[in-house]
Amino acid sequence: MTNEELVKRIRGGSLVSDSMQLLYERNLPLIKQCIKSYAAYEPMEDLLQESYFGLYEAVQHYKTSENVLFMTYAPYWIRQAVIRYIEKCGSTVRIPGNARQKIAKQGAADKRKRIA
Repeated sequence: MTNEELVKRIRGGSLVSDSMQLLYERNLPLIKQCIKSYAAYEPMEDLLQESYFGLYEAVQHYKTSENVLFMTYAPYWIRQAVIRYIEKCGSTVRIPGNARQKIAKQGAADKRKRIA
């Protein structure tokens, strides 16, 4: 059974929890790849749980008529769920998302300077 068929089954309302679990387990390597860069902010187990919610959102918003593979579409929703979780629960001082992105970019630039 393909990912697209599982999505149709979930949206149809039959065996939702089993189908979601199967979809999640089948695509776990891709999910881990999507959230790997956020592992420095929160424990990986928490990020994996949030990615499940992102996967569910992707199922809800996916349009089968557009001829796009589901796992090409899903990483966006997975990342969004993880980023929202980090912004909401990641630190005691709330830092706006755009400021957090600037900090991450600066850290990456500093890292590249040290390597070069």
